[in-house]
Amino acid sequence: MNIHLSQSLQLKQTLKLNQVMIQRFNILQQSSQDFEASLIEESKRNPFVFYSNNRESSPYYSSENEGVSPIDFATYDESLISVLTNQLDRQFLSEKDYHIVLSLIDACDDYGFIKNYKDIRPGIMAEFGIDEREVFRCLKILQSFEPDGVGARSINECLWIQIDNYDLDDANDVQYLKELVKHHLEDISNKNYEKILDQCPISHAQLMDYIEFISQLNPNPAAAYSKGATQIIEPSLRVECEDGVLSLVNLETERMSISLNQDMLKKLEQKPTEEMEKQLAQAKVWVEHFKKRQELLQRCGDYLLEKQRLYFMEGNAFVLPCLQKDMAKDLGVSESTISRLVRTKYIQSNHGIHLIQSLCQRNIYGKTKDQVRRLVKYYCERYPHLSDQKLAELLKSIGLPIARRTVTKYRHEVSLSSSYDRKKKP
Repeated sequence: MNIHLSQSLQLKQTLKLNQVMIQRFNILQQSSQDFEASLIEESKRNPFVFYSNNRESSPYYSSENEGVSPIDFATYDESLISVLTNQLDRQFLSEKDYHIVLSLIDACDDYGFIKNYKDIRPGIMAEFGIDEREVFRCLKILQSFEPDGVGARSINECLWIQIDNYDLDDANDVQYLKELVKHHLEDISNKNYEKILDQCPISHAQLMDYIEFISQLNPNPAAAYSKGATQIIEPSLRVECEDGVLSLVNLETERMSISLNQDMLKKLEQKPTEEMEKQLAQAKVWVEHFKKRQELLQRCGDYLLEKQRLYFMEGNAFVLPCLQKDMAKDLGVSESTISRLVRTKYIQSNHGIHLIQSLCQRNIYGKTKDQVRRLVKYYCERYPHLSDQKLAELLKSIGLPIARRTVTKYRHEVSLSSSYDRKKKP
């Protein structure tokens, strides 16, 4: 009995927040470009880290490969409103909830906050005939969107949302992080650590880890948007289809790699110093970070290759529902880990370059939102005399029990008029 308890405590200790875990969180959520920049910077800082640019030796990046022109990968920064409304469109909401969340999006300031929430709430309640609880429920829908912390009513709530979204293993870590964010942000800013330690039952080392974690959070969710700059997308994965056979290429390992510097290892053997030993330990951590990131990318790509086989072979009309939580469960990792991986990585195929996240769509009775929209359009055009209510009943008969108002919403989205107007057309 006691032995079993000791083993459980030991396992829990290894999962507690520490510097290596914080570093891995940040590396996992970086885009391919940012990740490569981090590797280059670390190789300059730490002589034991050997960074290799593999582009010249990779057939994928040879000058003969016309499919990788930087022009093809150019894109423009989106505005925050565009990012949020795109996510809203992927939700399966009632028409009323859709417009309530849209009103809350419109209330976000340039930093992604709704600091005047109490002032705008009465207007939303009056416009839609709802109470405070309904407005708050829709606010929570908005706060589930990316970037993490958007829709927060204060800096504290913004950081709280981000802490929750990390899905940390240890409940005590979450509790203490939230206490620090709620009560001690000013003390942290002023480095008044003794006051914090007097009020929180944690060690100085734990406090430093927590402060390092908080420093990585984003107090300005909208900071990455509306810059107007052109970006060059570096896909992390590529799916190739040849004679009906699909194969996955990890483009990050095609572009770059890191390893331990063999010359420095020889110097360490000849004349070891404490500083060199420390640098070597840090280099080994970075090599492990690289391996873990690539392993998870590969597993994620293999998963999508299986789930979205029709899309990779036939195109956008064949994207199937694929929930991030299901992927996380099947891969044996947390949902937040998958979320951080797919939100900033791109996958290239014969059908274009897309965020991996775009292939992880919600399930609406076994179909994606785009497929539901196509079905509504098809039946509206095939049976122009049917009302939205009759169309809803027809769709229910084929296994898609959506409400009349949902049919109306999708009909508007595909720019089709009502049955009355459609019947008048010759």
